[in-house]
Amino acid sequence: MHPIASFQELTSHLTESQHRKRMAVANAVDSHTLDAVINAVNAGIVEAYLVGDVAEIESYLLEQPDISSYIHIIDKPDVGEATFEAVRMVKDGECDILMKGLVNTDVILRAILDKQKGLLPPGNVLTYNAALEIPGYHKLIFFSDPAVIPYPTLDQRKAMIKYAINTCYKFGLSKPKVALIHATEVTSPKITFMQDYLDIMQMWRAGEFGDVIIDGPLDIFLALDAERGGIKKVPSPLLGDADVLIFPDFAAANVFYKGVALFANAQMGGILQGTSKPCVLTSRSETALSKFYSIAVACILA
Repeated sequence: MHPIASFQELTSHLTESQHRKRMAVANAVDSHTLDAVINAVNAGIVEAYLVGDVAEIESYLLEQPDISSYIHIIDKPDVGEATFEAVRMVKDGECDILMKGLVNTDVILRAILDKQKGLLPPGNVLTYNAALEIPGYHKLIFFSDPAVIPYPTLDQRKAMIKYAINTCYKFGLSKPKVALIHATEVTSPKITFMQDYLDIMQMWRAGEFGDVIIDGPLDIFLALDAERGGIKKVPSPLLGDADVLIFPDFAAANVFYKGVALFANAQMGGILQGTSKPCVLTSRSETALSKFYSIAVACILA
């Protein structure tokens, strides 16, 4: 498989595979979610099960030129009931992917984390991993975690890295390059997360993460820009060619992606990881295009 380097390549790959994934959408009543779902159905990558108020859903769908036979509606007017029904459909194998519609995050997380009926296997770490397409960078970049874990522990960082590596494999990358991001390449015992980075480097050298390259701490220039990073003359096996960015905390990751989205028109597609099935959990403020790319990322991982 040739490495997938853009969202256009990802969409083409999924369309050419001619294998639709079944997706349950919890309270699918907002326009951005419905637009993204319709686009994914029309691209031939999903069969959608819209769980929510049938009147609201149909009022929007009837405005579309055609209603695909790959769109189904399950009438659940109550938001909580719609959410738990969508999770149940994924849990029971009726669907391959869960997607958040117009639902508060705490509501859908409560359903996902339910010990009996949820989607998080015991012992797994729930985190968020996203693919980012930045104009000017030569391939997709994956990063964790901008949304779920405020201050990761060492075990949580290890899980983030392993999930990201597995995602890279699904995108056709044979030897992913993982950068542990800091403000500088200089280690400092005063920085709370620095020991985690040093421990991860030791684990990598011992072979714990498999056939990958990990380096850090590195700043963004060293990780993503060979010219600017090269000025520092810091020897790094991934200089300007990182596939994965692991951030110190979710504030750093969140500010990074929102900054490049706002000022560089970067596009993002992200999902929850650690769950038994991919979960598209985008913010209500995300665009329909971002939601579509998140569906595409979920499809290649499902």
